[in-house]
Amino acid sequence: MIVIGFVCEKTGYVDGICERTGKLIKNVTLPLLVLTSVTGQNVGGEAAREAAIVIAFAFGIMAFLAGTGLLTAKLFRLGTGEAPVHVCMGTFGNVVFLCYPLVQAVFGDEGILYAVFYAIANDAMLWTLGVASVSGEKGLKSLKHLINPCTVTFVAALCMLCLGLRLPSGVNEVFATVGSATTPLSMLFIGAALNGISFVGALKKPQIYILTVTKMLVAPTLVMLALKLFGMPLSEAAAGALIFQAAMPCQTIFAVIAAEYKLNTAYAAEIIFITTAFSALSLPVVYKLMEVIL
Repeated sequence: MIVIGFVCEKTGYVDGICERTGKLIKNVTLPLLVLTSVTGQNVGGEAAREAAIVIAFAFGIMAFLAGTGLLTAKLFRLGTGEAPVHVCMGTFGNVVFLCYPLVQAVFGDEGILYAVFYAIANDAMLWTLGVASVSGEKGLKSLKHLINPCTVTFVAALCMLCLGLRLPSGVNEVFATVGSATTPLSMLFIGAALNGISFVGALKKPQIYILTVTKMLVAPTLVMLALKLFGMPLSEAAAGALIFQAAMPCQTIFAVIAAEYKLNTAYAAEIIFITTAFSALSLPVVYKLMEVIL
């Protein structure tokens, strides 16, 4: 599906896939997927405990990745246009467009619930400390980005879940059908986003390989070992969602943020290409490691 999106954008067979599909996913299909997935769960005290663990792990993972990003940026003496991009691209993953479809396919709607909790922690850091690190601003103006259709829908769905409210069956069926389009649309979006990237340039930068391996293999493996050490305090769906979120390639939206603040957007695009391409190999490896370690 990613290849189809790339070919359509590259050849001009379908113009504007990124802009149009991105808006459709963020404003329509993804909120409906979150709404129907979350409200269809039966959440008690155990689920709340697991959600808190997932959020705590999310912040720990991002702190680890930010630290390794700062270290490698200094090691390779990256300039002011590349260093912030390197750190932030290594810290924040594609926790929505790629991870939601993957988690739903492997762990079902229950996995989506925990994937959303991780994504909220990811977005909270991205739109505050992440934006502050590349813009130099000290204020919290970026918090406005946290108010979007997906987070608003999640809060509404969570309230419905706590109050025991359910959507009418006919409405739920329609919403679930439209929400299920998130998977193919997300893959088309990612493929189209890879168009125009300098593949050759990306392959010549060893710091990108270090970032990729650390982010997509080392981090999720450490999460697995920590869960094993603590006696697996999470259900299979919660643990799987957490591990997959930790293993995601870099977040495509950060290329837009880099452009807005006049940073090296070509470097951001190169990291997106390498990590997204590598995910075709690394994610099956991570899944197999889950079976072995956990």
